[in-house]
Amino acid sequence: MNKPFYTIGIGASAGGVSSLSEFFDHITPDINVAFVVVTHLLRDRRSVLDQILSKHSNYPVIRVEKDMRIIPGTVYVMVENTVLEANQGWLRVKTRDKKILNSAVDIFFNSLADDYKEKAIGVILSGGGMDGLEGSIWINHMGGKVMVEDPASAHEKGMPISVITEDHPSEIMSPTNLAKRINELCS
Repeated sequence: MNKPFYTIGIGASAGGVSSLSEFFDHITPDINVAFVVVTHLLRDRRSVLDQILSKHSNYPVIRVEKDMRIIPGTVYVMVENTVLEANQGWLRVKTRDKKILNSAVDIFFNSLADDYKEKAIGVILSGGGMDGLEGSIWINHMGGKVMVEDPASAHEKGMPISVITEDHPSEIMSPTNLAKRINELCS
């Protein structure tokens, strides 16, 4: 099924709140896209990322606590102790596994690539480790695009550097310029 709009998965971890805020400060309100924000969260502490991002976004910001259809003009935010998957135009919520290393970004990016193919965009922002690398490779393989925060602007460089080193992102820029590029691409 050919999707009529882009769905943009954004992966972030340590230092990601400031990168996400800067990114959404520069997204224009007139593009036909959906955003899904996947971050590394503590299992047992309620995230307030939706409240933070609602101050920076021109779109409604929704905590994804149950399965819901993906619609453009919306920012979806993963909640604590869960992972998200894209499946037939829906966000499916699953309980996070017990592993210490968090792979929420890879899980979502892999499913986003399978579901949205060339209409999938993966954005990797500040974060430690390598979560997002496997999913970014799969997005590229399925015809989507991958964009990465320039490590020079990232608080934590691990996630951006792993994708830059091991994959072929189409853009490596500051969060502001990544947002502007998405505005151009999706308008």
